[in-house]
Amino acid sequence: MNSWIQSFLGKRLLKTGLAVFITALICQWLNWPVVFAVIAAIVTVEPTVHASIQKGKIRLPAAAIGAAIAMSFDFLFGQVPITFALSAFFTIYICHRLRWDDAILVATLTAIAMIPMTSENFFLAFLIRIATTTIGIVVSTLVNLIIWPPNFMKEIHNDCYALFGETIELIEDILEYQLMGKRSRQVLKLRFEHLSKGIERSNETIRFQREDLRYRKKDVSNTKQLYDLERQIDLLHKVSFHIGDILSTSEQQLLPKEDKAILQTSWEQIKKAYEKKSIDSEVEENVRTKLYSLIYDHREDKELLSKSTAIAYELLAIYHLLIEYLEQRERQN
Repeated sequence: MNSWIQSFLGKRLLKTGLAVFITALICQWLNWPVVFAVIAAIVTVEPTVHASIQKGKIRLPAAAIGAAIAMSFDFLFGQVPITFALSAFFTIYICHRLRWDDAILVATLTAIAMIPMTSENFFLAFLIRIATTTIGIVVSTLVNLIIWPPNFMKEIHNDCYALFGETIELIEDILEYQLMGKRSRQVLKLRFEHLSKGIERSNETIRFQREDLRYRKKDVSNTKQLYDLERQIDLLHKVSFHIGDILSTSEQQLLPKEDKAILQTSWEQIKKAYEKKSIDSEVEENVRTKLYSLIYDHREDKELLSKSTAIAYELLAIYHLLIEYLEQRERQN
């Protein structure tokens, strides 16, 4: 039942509701205004614990600035339209100048909302508003840390598996385009862009997970797994540069049948190595020998680098990247 509720509503939504409830409960118990604390609680539940803490650090002083500005204009002009306008303008301006853009919403809402709720004791009102905002930020951060703490390991693992498959399939199709003239160059370019964006998103998710690990009890196996996934994504990132180079190779030049056969056979062996994530020394020697034959023995007189040689270079680089990754993993283990 619990997992059904989580999947239906979403963990972040449930955590926001819980944070708001606890915040309102504390403020009512202290007989303080609820609205400021609730606003802070809602915007502080971030996708990661690290983001909640880091943004909370700037939202609290920003809210204090907003409250101070609002109280100052309220004292000077009273609760008139110009007070609201100037409070919003200067709060936004100062937060922007301090590069606290993530805190502008909380600071401005705090400033505007407290003007009609302030009586004669401006300093006491200021202190209470800061206290309630602090409660909202602290409660939300603790809820985010304790209740269903963000964990992206499964997502990273699934993304990594999907990206490996997408990378292999794209290389295969680009080679088919370059060797046989099949496929559409434009479609392959779009797929290459999609792959690059997927790798970029995975790197960002890995960064989120790494940042959040510092706030949890150290788990060696979890840290080790994340490090390996990070290296796999880094491997695909490096491979993507060579994919782009193969795709951008001239489509006009025709390849001899013997060169096509060598490149195709070499790729089949490299592909198996990527799928198994293992290297056979005999296969490695065979791949090197075949590709070196194109690199060193098939240069054309009129061109600095033939199409066969260019593709052979890229395939060899892709193979070497896998070898380097596997050697690092072996040393780490």
